[in-house]
Amino acid sequence: MVAFRRRFGLLAGTAVLISANPALAQTPPVQATPPADQAVTVDTAAGDPAADEIVVTGSRIARPEFDTIQPTQVLGSVQIENRGYTNIGQALNELPAFGPPGNSTVGAQSSFGPAQTFVDFFGLGSQRTLVLVNSRRFVSSNTASIFGPVNPGGQVDLNNIPTTLVERIETVAVGGAPIYGSDAIAGTVNLILKRNYEGIELQGQYGLSQRGDAPDFRASGIIGKNFVDGRGNLTVAGEYNIVTGFTARDRDITARGNFFGSPPRSENAAFQRILYPQQRFTAFTAPGIPFSSDDFLVSRSGIRDANGQLLTFGSDGRLVPLDQGKVLRQGYISSGGNGFDLPAQNNILTSSERYLGVAQGSFEFSPALRVFGEAWYSRAKGINIIDQPNYNTALFDSAGTADGNIIVPLSNPFLAPADRAIIAANLAAGQTEFYLGKALADLTTGRAEATVETYRFVGGFDGTFAIGDREFNWEASGNYGRSKTVGRNFELVQQNFANALDAVAGPDGTITCRPGAAAAAIAVANPNCAPLNPFGIGTASREARDYIFAEARPVSVNTQWVINANVQGKVLPIWGGDVQFSLGYEHREEKTAFDPGAYYRGADNGDGTRTQFGRSIPIDPVVGKFHTNEVFGELRIPLVSEATGLSWLRTAELDGAARYVNNSLSGGDLTWTAGGRLGFFRDLTFRGNFTRSIRSPAITEVFNPTSRAFDSGADPCDQNSVGNGPAPATRRANCIAAGIDPDNFISDYSNFTVPVTIAGNPGLTNEKADSWTVGAIIQPRFLPGFNVAVDWININLKQAIVSLGGDDILNACYDSADYPNSFCGLVDRGPDGQIGGIREGYYNAAERKFAGLTVAGSYRQRIGAGTVGLAVNYLYLDKLEQRVGLGDIDITRGQIGQPKHSGTANLTYNSGGFSSLVQAQYFGKSRFDVNEAANARDPAGVSDWWLFNATLGYDVNRQFGMRFIVDNVFDRTPPYPVPAGGGTVTYYSGVLGRYFRIQATTRF
Repeated sequence: MVAFRRRFGLLAGTAVLISANPALAQTPPVQATPPADQAVTVDTAAGDPAADEIVVTGSRIARPEFDTIQPTQVLGSVQIENRGYTNIGQALNELPAFGPPGNSTVGAQSSFGPAQTFVDFFGLGSQRTLVLVNSRRFVSSNTASIFGPVNPGGQVDLNNIPTTLVERIETVAVGGAPIYGSDAIAGTVNLILKRNYEGIELQGQYGLSQRGDAPDFRASGIIGKNFVDGRGNLTVAGEYNIVTGFTARDRDITARGNFFGSPPRSENAAFQRILYPQQRFTAFTAPGIPFSSDDFLVSRSGIRDANGQLLTFGSDGRLVPLDQGKVLRQGYISSGGNGFDLPAQNNILTSSERYLGVAQGSFEFSPALRVFGEAWYSRAKGINIIDQPNYNTALFDSAGTADGNIIVPLSNPFLAPADRAIIAANLAAGQTEFYLGKALADLTTGRAEATVETYRFVGGFDGTFAIGDREFNWEASGNYGRSKTVGRNFELVQQNFANALDAVAGPDGTITCRPGAAAAAIAVANPNCAPLNPFGIGTASREARDYIFAEARPVSVNTQWVINANVQGKVLPIWGGDVQFSLGYEHREEKTAFDPGAYYRGADNGDGTRTQFGRSIPIDPVVGKFHTNEVFGELRIPLVSEATGLSWLRTAELDGAARYVNNSLSGGDLTWTAGGRLGFFRDLTFRGNFTRSIRSPAITEVFNPTSRAFDSGADPCDQNSVGNGPAPATRRANCIAAGIDPDNFISDYSNFTVPVTIAGNPGLTNEKADSWTVGAIIQPRFLPGFNVAVDWININLKQAIVSLGGDDILNACYDSADYPNSFCGLVDRGPDGQIGGIREGYYNAAERKFAGLTVAGSYRQRIGAGTVGLAVNYLYLDKLEQRVGLGDIDITRGQIGQPKHSGTANLTYNSGGFSSLVQAQYFGKSRFDVNEAANARDPAGVSDWWLFNATLGYDVNRQFGMRFIVDNVFDRTPPYPVPAGGGTVTYYSGVLGRYFRIQATTRF
């Protein structure tokens, strides 16, 4: 990188952080066309500092700096290096505008895509944030299944992008749909890569927590060469990254097992739930807990010794005293004791390993014609270390079923004689079997892994041509991407599990499976039944494990093909300058093929139904495709400019863009934006825009085949639910109109399960959002280097696609004033009022709203031999809510992850070869659930929280530099009582603790 050849002024925008050090940037390798090497609060992304015009996110029109109509964020390569990010998602998630990620390496993971990273702009869902690379679409790695890592959509996994190649990250709030098409409802993220790079740079980085765990190693390199007098360039970049994760057991704060529990009724507590330590369950334990009848309450049916002491099996498979701790209201949940430690089953950081390689090339035949191309390859593997196991308990089903208590004969040969006698003494006369509640934590650990392999190729031409005295820029490109996700999980085979539990002793005392049991029709490592010892932990033999587990290998393949052609130029001189335009055409094809594999697909029963091999419903394959044909255009009309300004008006500009999208699944729709800028004097400029955005249905939402399942919930017409909801009187009247007596009706759906179907919906239409922004840019002449931007952003999303469960559909039916409505037709009730079936699935049935204020202030000034910079980025969240049908409004504004107030500030100092960065992040006080009643829990939320990070860097000479990075400098723990009630992802740095990174860079 090279130093700035002019001061890169700070523009109004909603963004970020100042961290560039011009002195550090004055070392080879250089770039023939150096983009900005600062992370600043700007409206436009900087291209060549010597150039008059640059291309910015949210527009295809080349235009002068400081004049976009949308709030924009820019994060530069020096900021990326200074903070030591190993994933672009980490950079974005430090910005207040981005809520908790749709998925990342932190927290619980889907077995169909662990460690994938999807960002979520304004908390409206990761499927509504469009991610581009060099203004072009990138193939999605999201698994096309209802069991995927995030909501269905075309989300881009940021694991595929090497940080070493990123020159800057640009984002724009709303406004991107007319320029780039579907999915940009919340905003657009555009990753701009280094271009015309020349030289060699190698970098190594190693990180380790103060606790000595969670190591993170990254090695990267970039090499570029200009040739033929700079007309051609070839750049190759590579990156390797490996992270070792950890679980809740590895941190005191998570190992404590704090939780919100229901106090015993005898305490007459003022709150429904209060905070307790050490959550434990006594309906089941990992070694197993015996019951005399099919029950989940040990106080009622537990096994006791001669002294009346309740018993459970110990890790060695022998009966030991059960310590119930403090028993809470449910009777099977306790605080303390030696019951099952559920909080310990949480994954905190996922292990991952990534290999990335990118090659870029270009050659300019003449100013009128340049050819360019990109080739990408990435391979990322994620491993979810632990998750909840399978359970056998009366809480979930009747004894003898897959999820119910295990029925154990007293004759089980693995049972010690003394224990057999104790259990027999607790049974009714003539009873020869007992019941075992067990968490299979030593068998089904929740470990899951998946490998994502991505190929991407880009090729095209660009150049200029003239018509008369007017010069125009043009580009034509093709973009092909293919992403393949392969899972590898070991899953329990229920039939084989039952066979292995049915153990008998032969005449010689050898324990075997009972003869004659048929195995499941799925391949396992050991096809011969081996007896399974259900008592204790780690007592299962290797032969038994190999018999009861099958390898599940789901495969998901996404392909994308995009052709784009566009032209831009100046067409008409008017008083304020030249009218500029952009016109273009885009054709895009997306295909998905998800194969759940033999295990998840289940056994074919020959009648159109299937039976699962494990304990989940059979998972269906999903195959689908769509294509779009899109035309788009932009127009910029400068009515008044600085050069032609009036005495009372310095700037006046109108901007507009439109795009017609013809989607083969959802039909045609027009997206558009209109806005402008207005400045009465140089120091203050107002701006605003109105945008209509769309999101087309995802392949999963349309093509997911009809699956049969069972569901339960709260029937609005049940006697215990009729008084709830937003309008209880309306609910009661509608239930009566349906022929139900709600005062005496007891619904099977509320107490058991009913059959449901889950299906895609080919009748889905495009989501539509009406959004507007209005803001002001303040750049006072009397204080050079100081800038403030204030923007109000409002997004109203209608016809949002949601997956409706049984409760959603029932509430939308019976809480509506226009009963019976279309939702009622999705429910089948018999003459007795009982629900016989519900057609669940995807519908355009929700409304989502966001409103907030972004304020960005920054100041940069030379002091002596150095430069000091300060940038502050703040978000006030005024509204974030969702409503399905006419149901209750679900408010998330003010909850953990979406506080009303949040911000990031960066203080930098650069002098000679020395650089420093101090970053402060602020998270406002938050509630666990703002929709809860006042007496729902105590405490109801957390206090505000500050996090501090720091970097010290020094360039020894032009060829070698080092950085020392510390995250969570003061080793701040999360705000009390996190992680109880949630917040592990939001406050992850507090859970991780102080973390050190050292980075070395060499250049040639």
